[in-house]
Amino acid sequence: MREQVKACVEYFRAHPGYRRLLAELRQKYQRYGRPAGTICLPDATEEEREAARLLFGRAFAQPLRFASSQFEAALQQTRFQDVCLRELLEAYFGGEITTKREAREALDQRLSALLGQAADAARGESSIRWLQSLKARQGGGYGLLRREAARAPEAASVSLMRACRSMDCLENRTKQPVRLAVLSAEATSDPHALDSGTVSGKLFLHLLAHSAGRELPDRAEQRDALYYEHGILCDSISSLVTQVGLVLDTEDGEHPAYRLLRQRHEACTLSLASLSGLSGARSPTKRAYLVENEMVFSQLCDEAARFRAPLICTSGQPSVAALRLLDLLADSGTELFYSGDFDGKGLSITVQLWARYPRLLHPWHMTPEDYERCCSDVKLSSSSLALLQCCRGTALESAAAAVARRGYDGYQELLLPQLEQELTEGP
Repeated sequence: MREQVKACVEYFRAHPGYRRLLAELRQKYQRYGRPAGTICLPDATEEEREAARLLFGRAFAQPLRFASSQFEAALQQTRFQDVCLRELLEAYFGGEITTKREAREALDQRLSALLGQAADAARGESSIRWLQSLKARQGGGYGLLRREAARAPEAASVSLMRACRSMDCLENRTKQPVRLAVLSAEATSDPHALDSGTVSGKLFLHLLAHSAGRELPDRAEQRDALYYEHGILCDSISSLVTQVGLVLDTEDGEHPAYRLLRQRHEACTLSLASLSGLSGARSPTKRAYLVENEMVFSQLCDEAARFRAPLICTSGQPSVAALRLLDLLADSGTELFYSGDFDGKGLSITVQLWARYPRLLHPWHMTPEDYERCCSDVKLSSSSLALLQCCRGTALESAAAAVARRGYDGYQELLLPQLEQELTEGP
């Protein structure tokens, strides 16, 4: 360090009133790359105002305000005239100043090199296409990868490689489905590398979404469905759906255990793991009824021996297991009749299922008249009211309008007589 720079730093360190002023000047220099911008301290202390007075030769009132260029000009009028502002700031804070532009350019170079290394190592078509989109700053996950590359470049590189290797490994598998932890262990040697909370797990989800041509899922059930579409079982045991009366087929015909339960009119809970072993599902009557509520399902099942069609319980928002079962039924052309609560959640679930099975799904006892029969004295929450907006432009619009107008929940339990009558006597 030059002697004059050293003396200048010693002077400013000997006057604590300059410390915050210099910190503000350093921020401006990082932003603009030169003495630019205005320094303003609305809460300047008397010590800080006195420090400014000593340098500028004039008094300052609140707020303490001056231009960065004026500070450097004032510095040149002192005995430290050969010291520029950048020299002072770097020596005072003990490090080179990197402007935002310089930092951005350095990060761009680092990220480009990182993507290049991953592209050289990638073998699968999906990984290669995703990496190309990231390089063009268009692929999902670019923002996440850029933040991680700025924070921990080596770790970001490892996470990206793991995500791509996992996709490559998935595409090379001939045996499906595979558990997420097993795929993770095969591709990275760490069964937890693809957990949803890890960077590599998040990047892998972005890769799966890109491969499927859709946005990154924002709900757990959507995430699990995305895994399942790619042959990955994320939660194959706790993802459940309950039914009574369906014919559940394997490659060798109707599953013998489920056939016995059907013949005995007993409800059967299916996990995603058990559903993955089925080749099909169908209704003996070409129609199946769905209810949202477990208690409603259980109550109706007391009369299961008299049912004219199978009954399914989605237990609120349909799980991946429920969607898998409904997909199998849709493949067989089974008509689906869905009944849910009259609130934002119940009606929005109906709309979601309708969008998934537009030719097969029918709302079941979900008219404004049905709402009048089951309206409670429980007020709708603001979030539930907001969800009603999704019914606009659908056949549920009039029902949603009735719910919004009265502002109270409508519960399935109060429609049990009508539901039971239709299940046992037919429409």
